[in-house]
Amino acid sequence: MRTILSMFAKSPFKPLVSHIDKVNECVNLIKPLFETYQSKDYGKVEEIAKDISKLEHKADKIKSDIRQHLPQSIFLPVDKRDFMRLLSAQDDIADAVEDLAVLVRIKNIEIPGELSDPLMELVDHVVSLANDACSMIRELEDLLEASFGGAEAEKVEAMASHLGTAEYEADKKQFLLAQKLFSLNDLS
Repeated sequence: MRTILSMFAKSPFKPLVSHIDKVNECVNLIKPLFETYQSKDYGKVEEIAKDISKLEHKADKIKSDIRQHLPQSIFLPVDKRDFMRLLSAQDDIADAVEDLAVLVRIKNIEIPGELSDPLMELVDHVVSLANDACSMIRELEDLLEASFGGAEAEKVEAMASHLGTAEYEADKKQFLLAQKLFSLNDLS
């Protein structure tokens, strides 16, 4: 017979932070990937892409471990489905970075000069946005300790608001880059 104490297992938030740290390592390889691609060092692009794939695989292992060791009857300070959605959303980031690394390896295409700066501006912005999102996830433990209130809650709320604005800015940069891409004479 299970005791009531067995319903209070080890917190899954530390592994969640370990997962986001691995995701963040993937994200931080996006800029070197694009810089190397633009400099036409395709051998180095291949190396970085393989590093991304390894990191994404490590993130998947952490995700699987969390899922396997999260008992059905555990009490969490948040809805378990929300916790699992957050884990999946984090994993989606690592998956997207790996997909990006695969795409740039398919064919070595020279990036037109007029797209180079806007592309790198978008890359910088997206990497910064992802790093900010990772930082916010790391704040969850402090937020839990503060019982989801006080200054820590205000800090996380401000971070979330900043992320919303930054995502909108990324969407605008992406749209402008796409406009420039489709206005190139070679594509008409």
